[in-house]
Amino acid sequence: MSVTDQIRVTGTVRGSDRPTGDLPVFVVDGKPASVPLRDLPAVARRLVAHFAENVAPCSLRPGESLRGDVTEVTVRCLRIAIHLLDAGELPSDAELADLRSSAAQWARAGFRLEYMLRIYHEGIRLGWELVAERAREGDVASVADASRLWMALLERVTVAATTGFVAELEAIRRERDVAAQELVAALLSGQDAESVARRSGLELADGYTVLALALGRHPDERNPHVRPEVVARRTLRRAEGELESLCEGRHLALLGPEGGTVLLPGSVSTEAVEDLRTKIESVAGVSVTVALVHAVVPEVPAAAKQAHELLDLVRQLGRPVGAYGMQNLALEYQLTRPGPARRHLARLLEPLDDAPELVETLETHIANDLSRQLTARALHVHANTVDYRLKRVSQLTGFDPTRPSGLRQLQAALIARRLEGLGTDRNAMRTQS
Repeated sequence: MSVTDQIRVTGTVRGSDRPTGDLPVFVVDGKPASVPLRDLPAVARRLVAHFAENVAPCSLRPGESLRGDVTEVTVRCLRIAIHLLDAGELPSDAELADLRSSAAQWARAGFRLEYMLRIYHEGIRLGWELVAERAREGDVASVADASRLWMALLERVTVAATTGFVAELEAIRRERDVAAQELVAALLSGQDAESVARRSGLELADGYTVLALALGRHPDERNPHVRPEVVARRTLRRAEGELESLCEGRHLALLGPEGGTVLLPGSVSTEAVEDLRTKIESVAGVSVTVALVHAVVPEVPAAAKQAHELLDLVRQLGRPVGAYGMQNLALEYQLTRPGPARRHLARLLEPLDDAPELVETLETHIANDLSRQLTARALHVHANTVDYRLKRVSQLTGFDPTRPSGLRQLQAALIARRLEGLGTDRNAMRTQS
């Protein structure tokens, strides 16, 4: 039987034959155990000063409104603790509801969950030290019984505060998600984003880095014992969670299981986007490819279309996963425009149609930054074979891949050949917004 149950059933506490009546349940050093806590203003000041110095120094500076809220909750918890020691009763449902409400207010104010939990734990720990430090040899049984009830108090307070805090965070997240979806839709469609931002309370940046993002398939999607759509949703949640964490909620996103569009405020470098991409890839467990375009607000719709065109181009050309800007794909992007120039470039390689190994060697050589050794290793041939094949390319096409002028023509011809073969033109390319 618990200490609380003993009190309710018998009116006494194990280790003491004293009826509770109007006397305190727990006694330390011949006095009520709650005595060190009864000077509420002084004890609250001491605890809040400790919180401000050791737990949340930036959030509880003197004069800040949150410090007053923490002081108010500290006094409330001290009253709960005093009643527990005097009457042997844990906090009522109404008192726990008050704690949940206070925690929700802290969440709404942007207070961190870890700070809140540390404040409650530190307050309860320090309160117990004030009670227990007066104990004498004859108080062992009383202190032991009180400590069990004190631990139950810690559990109930922690659960109540956490429940209130997390529930409010979830409500805030839902509100923000709805507002963010409205804002990103307005930006991508060219509507009045400023009015939407003002109405929703979200901040509208002067410009954005528009990301077209593609998520690969998770290996678990091929597991016959797992539903692919479940795996895809789980992967998407992981990617969204990491994006939320890395961007601290400042981004706007329209994502599905295969990817979508993300808007980052300001002008973000390709290197920074690559770092973001690799972190999302690591957490989500799938390949992530990103194309990025910078734009001021009125140009966001066109930038989103261009970013997805670049992303499609990366995939069509078989480029490795990574972060790509226009500076990485300017030539290839220009060649996506159909016309006589592209058809002419594609026909430059027609003499190689009966020698696919020459095309393969040329592509591999360019991909390996013109390294004979790397090309030979990739093709499992001797370096002299690479030299021979490159010489044959020069003889058949009239363009020498070992010279800059010939290499430029051949590289453009390879891109045009692939695009012509895929029937790719700008109008047919899949775009997302």
